[in-house]
Amino acid sequence: MDWEGELRSALQGFTLVPRPLDDIPPFVWHGSIRTPEVAELAAYFGDGFFANHIFWPTSHTQSMVRMYRRRFAHYGHGAPERAIVGLGGQVFMRRNSQEAVDEFRPYFDNAPVYGHGPSLEDFTTLTPLTVGSPAQVVERTLGFRDYTGDYQRQLFLIDHAGLPLKTVLEQLDLLGEEVVPVLRKEFAVGRPADVPPAPTHESLLRARRAKEKPPSDEEEGPEAR
Repeated sequence: MDWEGELRSALQGFTLVPRPLDDIPPFVWHGSIRTPEVAELAAYFGDGFFANHIFWPTSHTQSMVRMYRRRFAHYGHGAPERAIVGLGGQVFMRRNSQEAVDEFRPYFDNAPVYGHGPSLEDFTTLTPLTVGSPAQVVERTLGFRDYTGDYQRQLFLIDHAGLPLKTVLEQLDLLGEEVVPVLRKEFAVGRPADVPPAPTHESLLRARRAKEKPPSDEEEGPEAR
């Protein structure tokens, strides 16, 4: 295909593979670290907004998500709480919290993206970085709702700061066994009925089939007959 638009360079003789499953385009997420225009674009199209959330103070993430929700409603896609939001967050875990701090500190101090600036303690206070036990990660992550509202997707960064592969795989085990199951359960508790889940291929397929389904006689009513 050949294509030319306004927001990126033109495409010439471009082939997209693989084709969308069932001819349904995947749900689109617009990710941003600090750019409000990305939140505006996501709101305009009614797409999802993913706030990086990792290296900035929580107040910045709060303002970006609030703006996206407000503009989502402005463009007629539904109430602000129906906007689809995702957040990032970085963690380092050991079953003993002090062990986690002691082990991660050398990596933090020497990582270009972390070190040579705020201390580990300051960074964990100012940003979502959580270094501790799985229970502490759960508690901190559940608190994200306090400044963003109920949201649909949580992405964890675990292979950061130059951690060796063996350590990263151990983090993955802790995440899957002790963190994610608890978060799924706790996030479901008290979630308002008007807060939708994030779209999936299955839900998008059901929505298309519902639109394509011809109305029954009962749905059409006596006037239609």
